[in-house]
Amino acid sequence: MRSAGFLLLVSASTVAAAPASALEEWTIDGGTVGLLVEDHRVPLVVLRIEFAAGSWSPWVEAYDAGAAFEIQLHDPGGDLRRRADLLAADVELAAGDLASGLSVSCRKDDLEAAADLVRMILANRDFDRAELKRRRKGKSLSWEASLKEPRFVLTQAAARSLFGPDDPRRRPYERPTLPGTDPKTLAAARDALVRIPGRIVGFAGDVTLAEAERLARDLLPPVSPEAIGDLAPRLGPVAQASSRPRDITVRLPRLTQVFFAYGRESVGWLDPDYAASRIADHVLGGNFNSRLMVALRQEEGDTYGAAVVDSGGLEPGPYALASFTKTGNADAMERRLREVLARFHREGITEEERALAAGNVVGRRAFLRQSPEDLLATAMRERRHGLPYGFFDRKAEEAASLSLEEVNAFVRRFYDPERFTMFALRPE
Repeated sequence: MRSAGFLLLVSASTVAAAPASALEEWTIDGGTVGLLVEDHRVPLVVLRIEFAAGSWSPWVEAYDAGAAFEIQLHDPGGDLRRRADLLAADVELAAGDLASGLSVSCRKDDLEAAADLVRMILANRDFDRAELKRRRKGKSLSWEASLKEPRFVLTQAAARSLFGPDDPRRRPYERPTLPGTDPKTLAAARDALVRIPGRIVGFAGDVTLAEAERLARDLLPPVSPEAIGDLAPRLGPVAQASSRPRDITVRLPRLTQVFFAYGRESVGWLDPDYAASRIADHVLGGNFNSRLMVALRQEEGDTYGAAVVDSGGLEPGPYALASFTKTGNADAMERRLREVLARFHREGITEEERALAAGNVVGRRAFLRQSPEDLLATAMRERRHGLPYGFFDRKAEEAASLSLEEVNAFVRRFYDPERFTMFALRPE
């Protein structure tokens, strides 16, 4: 039964770029929740399904469940892909950090057939061996290529300085374990993954609640009544600033530029300082007239680009003031990069900068509400991370409401140069 307590009305004042819509939630079964953003202006529907385990899960890693989930559209004869083509349906499968997702977008007239296609994909046990081998080889080649990509190598050095060897936040920057190629083993892992409680079935677009409830009722296999293994990610502590070097240099051959990342760990979404960080980040490196861009590009011509890069989320990740310059200018660039941070930490921001950043942080939310699919994606993201609906909107509004003194107090705490490490990628 649908509960009135799970009805989230998205007001026109909050959702300026999208039609007045309602996010509705109902219980499909004991381990599955349904979500709907109804919008009949265009005869299109998006169906998004999330399963409650992703690449950070020790069980997913041990059983190649992520690879199994992503391969299931590929049967040897190509029948499933052919059906998708005939429906002009866009089908995507991806194993993310915390969840594995399947999405289908199609015309309203094809929704029933698209739902049938989803059932066939989730029931497919005949995975294409040739495609499995191609993906295994491709993963190996992609890793080798990434070791020659400057920004990857620099981020790898930052991740290694912040997280222990077994922390899943470091895993994308280490040599991957290549997935198996036995369809039977992978199908068993996929079957277990899609039965884990905590599933979400979301609809957005030209579909009514009654239609969504009917389609969702028998869309997925039954939830497993038993726990299947160690699902929860095991995140280790972030290395303290006192234990991290102040300077780390890595090298690549044949570079004509030097790349810098002046970094530390980021602020997590639930940190009390997260709202203030949104304002500070924008002023420091989030726009064309940011402190970094003005100092390094507009005034000195050191670089074409400089920005704040935040790779964190609910949990801290790498955070850096990032830029690059020609090798002959590297020492001057590094000095100015340090000076930008030191001055920012010492002086904070101005009221004019705070006001401009506040308008940007709130206004940017409109770009994430341009379609019913956008609204559904945000709601699913919030639920996936255990956040209340509207979390990101409220954080933007909280950031905009902070006083200059509150933002500058955060700047003094977070941007202490003693807590930052200068990562430099230089030529051999």
